[in-house]
Amino acid sequence: MVSNNKARIFTVLVAASACFLFAAPQAFAHANLVSSDPAKDATIGSPKQITLHFSEALEMKVSGLKLTDIDGKPVAIKAVAAPDAKSLAAVPVQSLAPGLYTITWTSMGDDAHKMSGTVSFSVQ
Repeated sequence: MVSNNKARIFTVLVAASACFLFAAPQAFAHANLVSSDPAKDATIGSPKQITLHFSEALEMKVSGLKLTDIDGKPVAIKAVAAPDAKSLAAVPVQSLAPGLYTITWTSMGDDAHKMSGTVSFSVQ
């Protein structure tokens, strides 16, 4: 009886390990933010361009970014050509006044899983 229990436990562990190994690549396949310019929590002069770089190519129809000021009011930006298929880029319509700004982004990669987040920076 002890041998049967050990065999069952072994079978369950092997099955669980296999599930983890085959599911893990999909879990990491989302279009996650890798870096931003301006960088998170940076203090800079008014940026000429905002660029976000992601871990994989983006589905542009559902990926995008918005910019808000410290009061949460939208700041006018214009989308521009990004350096590659893994990036989003925009330029502020006007020079940004000193203060705290937040970039809110949404991304979707090949796996059709939507991701979102924020990056804040300050203009001096």
